[in-house]
Amino acid sequence: MMGSPAVSVERLNSSECIHAVADLMEHLGHKSFDAIMGLEIGGANGLEPLLIGSSHAYDRPIIDADWMGSSTKPPREMDADRFSGRAYPTYWQTTIAVHESGQLTPCAIASGDGKTIIMTKSPDDEIVDRALRASCSEMGSRVGMAARPTTSQRLRDYGVLNTLSLAWRIGRSVARAQQESTVHTVAEQIIDAVGGQKTAKVLFRGKIVAVERRLFKGHSYGEITIKQTQQDEEESRHETPAVAEGGVVKIPFKNENIYAKHIGDDGTERYLATVPDLISVLDTQSGLALGVPEFRYGLMVTVLGLTCSPRWTDTKKGLEYGGPRAFGYDIEYEPLGVYVEPKSVVLEYASKEAVS
Repeated sequence: MMGSPAVSVERLNSSECIHAVADLMEHLGHKSFDAIMGLEIGGANGLEPLLIGSSHAYDRPIIDADWMGSSTKPPREMDADRFSGRAYPTYWQTTIAVHESGQLTPCAIASGDGKTIIMTKSPDDEIVDRALRASCSEMGSRVGMAARPTTSQRLRDYGVLNTLSLAWRIGRSVARAQQESTVHTVAEQIIDAVGGQKTAKVLFRGKIVAVERRLFKGHSYGEITIKQTQQDEEESRHETPAVAEGGVVKIPFKNENIYAKHIGDDGTERYLATVPDLISVLDTQSGLALGVPEFRYGLMVTVLGLTCSPRWTDTKKGLEYGGPRAFGYDIEYEPLGVYVEPKSVVLEYASKEAVS
């Protein structure tokens, strides 16, 4: 899906993505495809390839990978086993564009009610999103999108692998925490699921005391302020200390969280994490990650940081596309930790069945 998360919360879902895939296939003269993959694993978009691949029209395999990498943002279609995934706000902020230019067109967007636009060529990658975003705004600020077909070799070379598996593991951690009444340690359970303390950290705990947001050109912009709570405000004690305590944390967003800046009681400032590392805001009471439309004053939250895939950091262009400067902030990126490649759920359980 392309568009504003705020619109997706209120607008009924249609078959926009299926229409976009069908229209792009018609344009290219394709009758079928070998497999389908999500552009991003974040939010509801992590579910789109499952819906399309399992549809009667196609019935094709789903690839355990994407072009953005892992994080913890839930789609609204799921309850207990919430998906988890990273989402950048623009089409060119993808690992395929980082490592090889000219791979974003042709592509298609569809409104689900009969309007489709196909972009056939572009002199650079960035203009693709800007042009389609303008059309998206005229089509209701949310459309389905089908990206250019790719090859298995590009997927191996540029994709972030096993992200569906990682999303499943994070969702399982949240579901278990809810069933076993251990939601107060859900952040620690998620950290264990994604690779441990060297990969992910609890950045801050507190209460949202300010929310600013606006809708502009198909994006949800804004900022939240989180203030540390007093111990008598918390329902339970936490065993793992946060990276920062006291003061407030400010998190600006453009559909997704960009950085977490801590401002101490004495006025000192430091960045706890920035993109391309993931910054996820969890609802402390439910353990579920909050999308930007769900930020509300008074919510008790836990800010979690997860290390990004090396696909974003092993080249200068990766940080140009996915780092703080890509969003207009003159901030030097400092790695949050060490990336641990997710383990495939398919291979894990297939091997167990083979042994049994």
